[in-house]
Amino acid sequence: VVGLAAMVPPPATAQQTNVLVRVVISGEVLPLQLAKVGQAVRQGDPLVFLRGTSSGAAVPGAVASVDGQVVQVMVRPGDRVNIGDVVAVIQPK
Repeated sequence: VVGLAAMVPPPATAQQTNVLVRVVISGEVLPLQLAKVGQAVRQGDPLVFLRGTSSGAAVPGAVASVDGQVVQVMVRPGDRVNIGDVVAVIQPK
């Protein structure tokens, strides 16, 4: 899906590792629905909205690829991110 984080969930194991969430577009982080540490998320939930560099519109820049809990958010509103930047970390359920 265009504008959403390209994530592949890790293979199921007895002990799953945290999942890095990366953006697939460049832009400016907006305060809309910015993920918070401790927030429970489901696969597909938007975590970061960006103002796209080409359109200027607010678009989901990263979504949860697994059900779990946000354990780290690496961006703040106003930050600029580039394709592939890690913006959050999820601990899978």
